[in-house]
Amino acid sequence: MSKKYSRVIGIDVSQETLEISDSKSKLASQIENLPADIQRLLIAKIQDKANTLVVCEATGGLEIDLVDLLQENNVDVVIANPAQVRHFAKGHGFLEKTDTIDAKVIRLFGEQVQATPAKPRTVEQKKLTALTRRRAQVIDLINQEKNRSKQCRDKDALGWVKESIKQLETQLNTVDSAITSLLDKMAEDDPEIEILLSVPGIGYTTTAIIKGELPEIGKISRNKIAKLVGVAPLANQSGTQDGKRSIRGGRSIVRTALYMPTMSAMRHNPTIAAYAMRLRRHGKPHKVVVTACMRKLVTIMNLMVKQGTKWGEKWDDTKKGDERVTSSSPTCSTGS
Repeated sequence: MSKKYSRVIGIDVSQETLEISDSKSKLASQIENLPADIQRLLIAKIQDKANTLVVCEATGGLEIDLVDLLQENNVDVVIANPAQVRHFAKGHGFLEKTDTIDAKVIRLFGEQVQATPAKPRTVEQKKLTALTRRRAQVIDLINQEKNRSKQCRDKDALGWVKESIKQLETQLNTVDSAITSLLDKMAEDDPEIEILLSVPGIGYTTTAIIKGELPEIGKISRNKIAKLVGVAPLANQSGTQDGKRSIRGGRSIVRTALYMPTMSAMRHNPTIAAYAMRLRRHGKPHKVVVTACMRKLVTIMNLMVKQGTKWGEKWDDTKKGDERVTSSSPTCSTGS
């Protein structure tokens, strides 16, 4: 049974401010999105922290300071899916959209929808998330500069662009080294890291993204982990019509990280390769095959972490019927 909270606080997060809707109407309607103000004007004014729930939306990182500070002070926080909140708003007749209305809708969402509070992140998870996101930013910057170099005709300007690319590539190598060092240190106390690294095609960067962005791995069912990643085909059925199923939502950064390992597994992993071949024989399009193989790879890793077994070890995949992901153990050869 989900916990009942006597007080729910909805917060609409922006870069500069936090718009607040308090079920007890005891907080300021707006404060600055600064750690000092969050501590002084929000957390310090919550007396009964054990029975207070704060709800905000995932905003791509703007909510991080708010969530971390609340969790450090033992306040439960739900990080809601913005699309789900927007559908909730339309269903309740909130067609207009302002920061004030959004905060109220988020509070109502927290009061009426059973949502699971986010699990507090460890110091290592915070560091991994920061490193992997910085890595993605640097790669994006390198690609931008390379595109500019193709269009640059001035010798001096081209030299500066190439110098920028060189500096960014140096920074990328530094970030990669930091990720490797941190994971090696974490592996001393966290066996999940060695389990994930044992999967052919899953390297340090992908493992870091999974540990930082998908902490639920090994703790939930195969169906739930597939939905979290966004590789579960969602039903589209009405009456006698059964429409085409498609994937929606999920954590795109995890899907992106798993794309190349999945492509490799489709060639070198007997279990995944056989599954891909079977789908192709049934006429499935390439994108459908890749998505299905990614889902199978995710569910296998989920079960490996849950059972504490590395890739290639003999492990029982029939303990729970709803957890069965393959008829044989996922022993794999990486090939050449």
